[in-house]
Amino acid sequence: MFALPLALLAFAATGLADPTPPALTYLYSVNLTFAAPVEIGSVPTGNRAILTIAGGAFSGPKLNGKVGSGLDWGLTDAKGVFSPDALYTLHTNDNATILVSEKGHAPHVQILFETASTKYAYLNTIVGYATGGPNAAGDIALDVWQIGA
Repeated sequence: MFALPLALLAFAATGLADPTPPALTYLYSVNLTFAAPVEIGSVPTGNRAILTIAGGAFSGPKLNGKVGSGLDWGLTDAKGVFSPDALYTLHTNDNATILVSEKGHAPHVQILFETASTKYAYLNTIVGYATGGPNAAGDIALDVWQIGA
C-alpha cells in the first residue's frame, strides 16, 4: 500500500540533488569576416539581415585552418538580441572540409558539425558551444567548446 508512494518519493528526492554541469573541452577559436550585409528589414519577429561570411581563420589544439564561405540569416529582436542562424565551412590545414551550423541567442551559440573526414569524424556526434561577439575590427570572434566528454 505504501510501496508506490515511497518509490515516487525516493525518485523525486534524487532530482533534488545538485546536478553536475557538463564538462567543456576547448576546440578552437574562430574569427569570421563578413561582406556587406543584405538588409531584409523589419519582419514580424524582428530585424532580419543576410550576412555573407566571406572568410576568416580558426585555430585550436586539434583544428586549424581557414573559414570558407557561408551565410548567417540572423534575426535581431526588439530587445537588440541577435540570434544567429548560420551555415559555413571550415577548411583544415590538412584539407578536410567541415560544415558548421550555428544557432542561438548571442553571445551563446550552439554548434553542430558535419564532415566526411575520418580524422574529424568525432565532430559529427558532438554538440559545440560558442561564446563571443564582435571584435575591434568588426569581425566576429568566437571561442568554441565541446559539451561533454
